[in-house]
Amino acid sequence: MINFRALFLGMVLLLGCAATAFAQTPSLPRVAVSLRDVIDTVEKSFSSEADSRYSDDTIFLYDLSADFVQKTIMAGKTPKEMMADGEFLFKNADYKHRDPLKFRFEYFRPTRHEIVTDGISLWTYLPANRQVILSDMTSFFDPQYSDPTRNRGFTFLQGLPRISRDFQITYSTQGRDMNGNYILELTPRQAMETVEKLFIVVNKDAVTRYVQYNNRHIINPNNKGNRMKDYPQLAFPILSTTVIDHKGNATVMEFSNIRPNTGLGDLLFSFSIPADVQTVRPPGSTGRP
Repeated sequence: MINFRALFLGMVLLLGCAATAFAQTPSLPRVAVSLRDVIDTVEKSFSSEADSRYSDDTIFLYDLSADFVQKTIMAGKTPKEMMADGEFLFKNADYKHRDPLKFRFEYFRPTRHEIVTDGISLWTYLPANRQVILSDMTSFFDPQYSDPTRNRGFTFLQGLPRISRDFQITYSTQGRDMNGNYILELTPRQAMETVEKLFIVVNKDAVTRYVQYNNRHIINPNNKGNRMKDYPQLAFPILSTTVIDHKGNATVMEFSNIRPNTGLGDLLFSFSIPADVQTVRPPGSTGRP
């Protein structure tokens, strides 16, 4: 039987595996990279603040689509491993224009199901059970009520622009992976129900772009409207994440075929409940149909 709680945990703890090449520019003197630089590369990539906007007012990473593989390892005397795969769509929150975070996870295997939010409602559709779980997400994702620059993120996706506020961050004991990418170890500043420890692998080329080629700017202030020079293929700097819960279970997601900033429409983040399924609302939820 599929552990949907573990699958959902993996879903909200965003992990990527971006197989994009770094377009090299003429060599410049090497600049020392600090831990703060690596953190800033992540936070500013997902931010909607002024220094993460182009001259036409669009944000650096405004949407993303990708394929994913999720692996959950359940701890115990005999560890169990569950695999799942599917397609992931993500639309970043834009707090200046009051646009909420939106995402869609469509699982293909081992069983088909969907997890979709338009920033107001969250639909979890389980075709095998002929059931839709409908939850109200307004207080978590709607910018009128929640802003990650002020409030603690409800999910890792929402909290990416301010991970250093929610977590104590150090380099892992390994420091870098075999390809030279940076490995961050995150410990929650306040106890979290499902997270004991989190590890993020950050693309070294994205960090180099931020520190060395853009003089510690996500968007080069000298080329605000020139997306080619801003290397949009590096808009998604996270290569992988691993979350460890309090029982020692590990959830990993790996993304491939990453396509940032393609202009995903809002209809992709809505869900029409089939007529022949049961709608279930968690206690206290007032999600829309």
